[in-house]
Amino acid sequence: MTVGDWLRRQGLQYVIETPDGPGGGAARAIPGIRAVPAPDLECALALAEAEGTMGGGLGALWDGETLTLLSRRMDPGEPVTARDASELAAAVLRARKAGAGAVAVRLHFNLMTDPDPARPPVTTPGDPSLAPRLSGAAWRPGSTGPTEVDLVLAGRGVVRAGAVPDLAQLAARGELGVLNAFTAKGVFRWDSPHHLGTGCLQERDLALAGAHPDAVVVAVGLDADECAPMLFTAAGIDPARLVTVDPADLPAAAATMRARVPVVEGGPRPALYRELAAVAGPLYAATGAPLNPACAAADLAAVLPAGGSVWTEPGPAAHWIGRTFSTVRLGSVRVPAAGRDGVAIAGALSAALAGEGGVGGEGGVGVAVVDHPPRAGVAAACLDWAGRLGVTLVVEVWGDRGAPRSSSQHREWLLDALATPGVHVLELPVDYAATQELIAAAGPLVAWTLSPPAGPM
Repeated sequence: MTVGDWLRRQGLQYVIETPDGPGGGAARAIPGIRAVPAPDLECALALAEAEGTMGGGLGALWDGETLTLLSRRMDPGEPVTARDASELAAAVLRARKAGAGAVAVRLHFNLMTDPDPARPPVTTPGDPSLAPRLSGAAWRPGSTGPTEVDLVLAGRGVVRAGAVPDLAQLAARGELGVLNAFTAKGVFRWDSPHHLGTGCLQERDLALAGAHPDAVVVAVGLDADECAPMLFTAAGIDPARLVTVDPADLPAAAATMRARVPVVEGGPRPALYRELAAVAGPLYAATGAPLNPACAAADLAAVLPAGGSVWTEPGPAAHWIGRTFSTVRLGSVRVPAAGRDGVAIAGALSAALAGEGGVGGEGGVGVAVVDHPPRAGVAAACLDWAGRLGVTLVVEVWGDRGAPRSSSQHREWLLDALATPGVHVLELPVDYAATQELIAAAGPLVAWTLSPPAGPM
């Protein structure tokens, strides 16, 4: 098994070659995995961040000497040296256990040879991410733990680990309701009886979903920055009492955990679902110009082609897409737990590359929804990169510029852009007045309030 084989087992589809290393990444290729040459370091970091936060959980940068793996834009520290593939795997495993967010490893060995069979690389866990995990009271198979559960809270780690079917089995066998974090939209269809809504965006989300001081809340696959502390405070929950379950242990949990109040088809929905539906329902029906953000999100969901995906970055548009984009397919919409400017366009670029049989795992055209026109900085550079690669990529700017459009005009505009090869930037005026209704229903926005430690990355 080559180093490239091992990297692909971590969920990576490609490494991003940076141009400023010792001779550039292309001067020393990593066999067994595709290389994507980046035009500059900032574009490389944006693409890696998109993969780390909204993709498989890891982005990989390669400069010909040092391999940097990142799940968040955190300082990886001084590179450690690996003299063989096993030492590389061990360094990554240490970073994963520590929740380091990123790790840099100098590969001081011959990449063209298979690892020594006497020293095989360390086995890969189900979730490859290096992001810090949400702490709590860890549940293990065979341990004494709760059998009656009030609420399951699911994060992006469930998706990264490929454990969505196991989560569905837990919900079905235990008649449990599941609140997905905004990073994990699509783990259940929007109309599933087990789907309690999308949470962790606003302060009262957990309380409205049914969490209370005496509740047993099971958290599965949650990163620390997916669930702000204010959510637990508002629900009166001590975070240390959360029952945390590794996605790999979901089958065992399904054998023992049951709902205190079973979820049934046609049964009552939690207050979160009802309150937000009361806000969003009339907005979906308000199809005139200028569009409100819920109707704009519904338009995107309606015209997105099979295999297509919508990518966002922290801001007002992502808040509304997280709230009102109705999911019928896992992967159709990506909202990150963290991200810098340009990460939405970089994510859409990764999807576009995958759609042409390139680097991604799911394939399909990418749509980036952003708050500001990509006229400068890394967002503009990534857009220029996409243009030079010849991929199809659509950027929709939800702001105050452009001609007001009705829902039908918006859908026609989107369909034309999605069907036309090349890069398209659509500026759509969006009326955000209804944001106050969201805040009245579920409290202030708390997503994206946890920042990783500052560093050169």
